[in-house]
Amino acid sequence: MLFCLGAVRRKAKWHPLPAKPSILLLKTAAMGDTILMDAVIREIRAAYPDSKITFVCSGSNLGMAKALSGIDEIINFEMKRPLLSLQNVRNSGKYDLLLDFAPWARINGVISWYARAGYKVGFRRRGTYRHYIYDCAVDHLDTVHELENYRNILRAAHIPVMGLIPEFHPGTVSLIQGEYVIFHLYPAGSSVMLRQWDTAKWIELGKRIFQQYGFKILLSGGKEDQQAAESIAVAMQKLGVDAESIAGKYNLKEMESILAEARLLVSVNTGIMHMGAAVGIPMVALHGATSITRWGPLSDKARNVWTHEPCQPCISLGFESKCANPVCMQHISVGMVINQIQDLI
Repeated sequence: MLFCLGAVRRKAKWHPLPAKPSILLLKTAAMGDTILMDAVIREIRAAYPDSKITFVCSGSNLGMAKALSGIDEIINFEMKRPLLSLQNVRNSGKYDLLLDFAPWARINGVISWYARAGYKVGFRRRGTYRHYIYDCAVDHLDTVHELENYRNILRAAHIPVMGLIPEFHPGTVSLIQGEYVIFHLYPAGSSVMLRQWDTAKWIELGKRIFQQYGFKILLSGGKEDQQAAESIAVAMQKLGVDAESIAGKYNLKEMESILAEARLLVSVNTGIMHMGAAVGIPMVALHGATSITRWGPLSDKARNVWTHEPCQPCISLGFESKCANPVCMQHISVGMVINQIQDLI
């Protein structure tokens, strides 16, 4: 379909944008990816302060899109109602520029084709066939951080790049009192098993942090993680640890404030890891099948823990690994994490 759609579309040539361009951004998945878009939006605003920015997301990242600053309008593309959603995008207006930041999702290629825009830029990735749709296709690389891939989209659209990284500045209202450390145990998206750490190790880590520093342990997660997080908090409490589950209790804007007040975040590679980097708190990030080069936290207060397995990393787009025995996460010890925490605190 993408090949045929691309074949019937006349490619546009680049023309300089007006002083107040209307720009459509596509990012329809993943909380962590959407957090990286904060830097993209700020780069656009720096080059075109009076631009109108419309952001197309989906239900999976709508909450994070609403938490971003600098967006004038959000279009929620409902994946279960694609024809209606495509019509909504088309009816939203004519844009000077469309930038698609999805590395592989073919639906984004269809959205890009259907949207009315003078010039369209998106990724070229082997096996996806999406590049037929765009006026300018940018190679999506595994050898650079994903934010650098996004910057290459901006460069292709002749938007100057200053090298900004995501920065969140939450309010000063303290939602949780006292000194605490946040554990985020639950990766989101695909290949979840390849990014999880053993529950017993989380419990042991909580015990050692509480005994050494006296910090309360907060377990974060989504509503779907509430039961699991509560059971781990109870297990820690039985060991005398001051622990509590906050999974599913706060929205993303509130989580920004909670993270900003924390003494430390320990997280698997997922969206909360990127949020912690954006608010600038000390962090230890646990990496399994994902590449630190591609997906590491962008913060000088972050420490990365991984075990340098010969098969590591084994996922790039998030779903291609066939691994059934993720030794990369299994071999991360509590001691390895404690060593990094001692370096940070």
